[in-house]
Amino acid sequence: MQKTERKIKLIPGKTPKEDRINFIKFWANYIRTHSDEDWSKQQKILLEGQYSKLIKPKS
Repeated sequence: MQKTERKIKLIPGKTPKEDRINFIKFWANYIRTHSDEDWSKQQKILLEGQYSKLIKPKS
């Protein structure tokens, strides 16, 4: 089964709750429309970047 890419823009919400819901919908669509390899590489970069900041020794 071939996935069809459907572009959805991230829409600002009127409240923080709407912002979170819109982001969840945006991200769920991204995961559905991109290969596992594509989005997992991007997640790995993001998570490793955050992790390296946490374990960086203080000077």
